[in-house]
Amino acid sequence: MDLRLIASDIDGTLLGHDHQVSDRTVEVLEAAAAAGVEVVAATGRSHWSAIDVLDGLACIRWIIGSNGATLYDRHVGEVVKRHVLDPSVSRPMLAQIVEEHPGVAFGWETGAGVWFSPEFLAIRRANAPDAPSLDRFAAPFDPAADDLVKIMIQHPELREMEWLDTLRALLPGELSASTSGAAFVEVTAPEADKGVALAALCTDLGVDQAQTIAFGDHSNDLGMLAWVERGFAMANAHPSVLGATTERAPHHLDHGVAETVAALLAND
Repeated sequence: MDLRLIASDIDGTLLGHDHQVSDRTVEVLEAAAAAGVEVVAATGRSHWSAIDVLDGLACIRWIIGSNGATLYDRHVGEVVKRHVLDPSVSRPMLAQIVEEHPGVAFGWETGAGVWFSPEFLAIRRANAPDAPSLDRFAAPFDPAADDLVKIMIQHPELREMEWLDTLRALLPGELSASTSGAAFVEVTAPEADKGVALAALCTDLGVDQAQTIAFGDHSNDLGMLAWVERGFAMANAHPSVLGATTERAPHHLDHGVAETVAALLAND
């Protein structure tokens, strides 16, 4: 194929065992960029978090963050597109969730940063006591905020797909929900989808759909994997992703993105 753009999820896809981009991955993706291929990161992370882990990959200019809610341009150092939640929709939804699921806790993203309620951090510590502390980002949640990009909703007992399926039943059509494998569910505006965001970016860049590939491992990657010409599920992907595409990349611990891209470049 005439490859012009590679899009990759980050966690469980691009990162290795130490939650860093391996030297092998840097080498291959930098070679792809040198050959004229645009390399894009598409993640459920906020762009602030993504910037840190992508520090060694200078070839990535564009970060599709928060599952498509933001588009960050590393060359200019700012978010150039942002989809915020409609408060008239999100406020009653949040009130209903709190009423029907006492004990839920919230994290959230705005144009100013990412924050977590003390209750959210307490559940996180109970579930992952060895995880890095996020206490410096603690703040009281304001459901009335008018600049919410993403809301992370954590249940004290339900996890991942079970919590996602439960929560979706309470969401109006004007909102979107997904999970990237974390314990919580992420709620965003309906336009926030990796596939929608990638399609818009390709239009801006003049890249045809037939010239694109993508890599992912979880349900929030499904829209992106379906939109591109070739969508690769990582060997470690969630069953919903493995069932959605016949294309495969090796396990992320085996540099799956790098090895697949290297093979494609070698065949050009």
